[in-house]
Amino acid sequence: MILLALLSRSAFAQDEPTTPESVKGFAESTFNSALFKGIVSSYHAQNAAVVNSVNDIAIAQAKAALPQSSEIGNKLRYGTHNVVSNDGETIVMWMISLTTANGADREKFLAKLRDLAARHNPEALTFMGFVSEYGLFGAPRNESNAIDLYRAAAAFNYQPAIYDLAVASAYGKDGRADINNAVALISQASAIAPDASYRVCGFGAFLSYRQGNRQEAIRYTQSCWSDLASIPKALYNDQVTPTQRVMLLRNSIATGVDDGYSLLEQVTHDAGSEPQFLACKYMLVNRYHRSLNGNTLKDDAVKCYQQSAPPLADPKMTLVRLDTVVPGIIGFVPTEICVLAKLRASNHFHYAWSVPFLPFRQQDVDLFEPFVSHTKQ
Repeated sequence: MILLALLSRSAFAQDEPTTPESVKGFAESTFNSALFKGIVSSYHAQNAAVVNSVNDIAIAQAKAALPQSSEIGNKLRYGTHNVVSNDGETIVMWMISLTTANGADREKFLAKLRDLAARHNPEALTFMGFVSEYGLFGAPRNESNAIDLYRAAAAFNYQPAIYDLAVASAYGKDGRADINNAVALISQASAIAPDASYRVCGFGAFLSYRQGNRQEAIRYTQSCWSDLASIPKALYNDQVTPTQRVMLLRNSIATGVDDGYSLLEQVTHDAGSEPQFLACKYMLVNRYHRSLNGNTLKDDAVKCYQQSAPPLADPKMTLVRLDTVVPGIIGFVPTEICVLAKLRASNHFHYAWSVPFLPFRQQDVDLFEPFVSHTKQ
């Protein structure tokens, strides 16, 4: 998965989750259950609820003559996409169209975009940077060249290029991860305009949380529906219930970052004693999500229960509760590990991708993913 490959390169990267061999059989029955299918269906519905950014007028514009790129505005203008040049929307339509065009037509679109990039058009510069970074459409992969192109486009105050530089800085694509520089860049991108795909606010909220800047993280979460923003929402919003905190952190894990595992342990522990023993369950999920050891899981579950359960006067009732609660804890752990891994695998939004344009929605990811995935094989 591209997101996990990018995350592994940063100073704050996370390891790729694995589904333990010992729970694969159990996982099959879990994944085929009506309950699990309902959960997955709900997530698919959320990801699919995006605005269709391709319309007949824009496609007609894309078939027009080569746009004039000499007049570049200093301010972002609003339209289907966040662009700065007068013909920026047409140029973005070319980018989208080439993903489904045949070989000859695709090369025509690419030739137009190369020519515009040579003439310092910010939309085209950013796209050619995206092509160079991932080695798309026959181009050699060259991250250094990609960053140079993003910088050239960012000089026009072009939001997608600035966002891409923030991603590059956060994940060390230029050789050294620098979260402070990434935070400064994402702040610059955020100040330009809202982004309807919530990539800018989501990444800003996540970076601010990682930096320990609570105030900025909260600011980014306002009206931001990115699951990356779920982490500061869960941690810093006093109006969120313990159950909502759990759901928000589970959503964050689906994006590809692993912070949610330890944070689930933290927030369930901080919530105090409750009959479901979620603190024990998520402590063990955090401990075992990379490698499940059934031999020690039971002992750890018993130990956690004994430390967490309120004492009972009747020893017999203590044993009865032990025999009732501990199997539930043991059963929850491999099930939740598998569910979270499945949710992550089903989330193709790829928050750590650079973008060829903004907003860059799920439908746009789906168009470019076959080409990006091919370069990673």
